[in-house]
Amino acid sequence: MNSPEIKAKATPYRPRRAALNWVDFLVIAATALTFLAVFAANNPHPARAQTSSNVIPASELPSQNGSPANHPGMIKARIGLAMAGR
Repeated sequence: MNSPEIKAKATPYRPRRAALNWVDFLVIAATALTFLAVFAANNPHPARAQTSSNVIPASELPSQNGSPANHPGMIKARIGLAMAGR
């Protein structure tokens, strides 16, 4: 039996494409910049941060022992707010 010889076909070499393209790098850069902006906005400079010297002691705060019964205008305002919320 004469069978034709089967030759393996050579596949041409194709270089691998990059896993990330330029759009992916732009998205990564935008994410990093957004993270840094949020971090900078929520992390105040130490010189501008509130220190213990800026805190008013509780003994110097005005007393708040008044009740709404002493202020009829406040009662009317509360009723008006409650009616507006319906």
